[in-house]
Amino acid sequence: MANPAADAITVVIPVQNASDALEKIVPGWGVVLEKIGRAFEILLVNDGCTDATATAVERLTQRVPRTRFLQHEQPRGFGACLRTALAEAQYPLFFYTAVNYPYTPANLRLLLERIDLRDEFLKKQPDLVSGCRTGIATPALVKGTSFAWRGFWRLFAGLPMQEPNPWHGWGPYWNRSRVRWVYGVPLADVNSCFKLFRTAFLKRFPIQSDGDFVHTELVAKATFLTSIMDEVALAPKPDAIPPLGATRADRKRVFRHPEFTFRAEPLSPPAPPQIVANATSDEAAGGEPTAVPTSTP
Repeated sequence: MANPAADAITVVIPVQNASDALEKIVPGWGVVLEKIGRAFEILLVNDGCTDATATAVERLTQRVPRTRFLQHEQPRGFGACLRTALAEAQYPLFFYTAVNYPYTPANLRLLLERIDLRDEFLKKQPDLVSGCRTGIATPALVKGTSFAWRGFWRLFAGLPMQEPNPWHGWGPYWNRSRVRWVYGVPLADVNSCFKLFRTAFLKRFPIQSDGDFVHTELVAKATFLTSIMDEVALAPKPDAIPPLGATRADRKRVFRHPEFTFRAEPLSPPAPPQIVANATSDEAAGGEPTAVPTSTP
């Protein structure tokens, strides 16, 4: 029997200057989440919007049940939005997506089904399930080169002819290659804005990235912590992939000083003893009072 408390989900949607798209997308999330039958909340993080997004968000919190509004006064980035939402999340599952992401709320069912499964060998459930974008046509040159390379290893080493990774463009291809070698990220679509986590797992370590590098950071830390993760192909859809924002500063920060635990709060030094004059037998006899050290409570 399912545990309703363990099944509950927080859906996070960072928003920046997207009022028109927001009013079309958020009601759809509300409908799908109601049909899924789990307790849920929707957190809309207004990332310093300068258009009518703030007004649209306020209307949506009244129209769509269990929707809350979080505010950044200045734009801070996708990773900063996740930090803000994580501090407010009430449920054990934490899912995030983006307003301009080209996949529908119904795809969430695929991720929920996978995160509920228990690994037969490790006897654990995944901490992370990521959606992989599909449906984008692979250029003929890339397709032919991939087939020849896989055929070579099949012929000379007996390796099986595995299906190639989905094509997401040259930029994502080089980024995927880099983060695989540098950060050990095993996913084919690491920058997917369609990820489901266990909230308790995300609260084990600080999110260091302010911007779009957060997608790689979270998967890299899950890899380092030997978490179980999986990647699920989303329903094919040929929409263009939104470009990433700046990632260089966050990439350097995470590479040079990765943090896997929260820093302990420094202890306050003990207060120095105060010297006060207490009445003693000498004073009672008419002598000088004796200075006695005492500690403040």
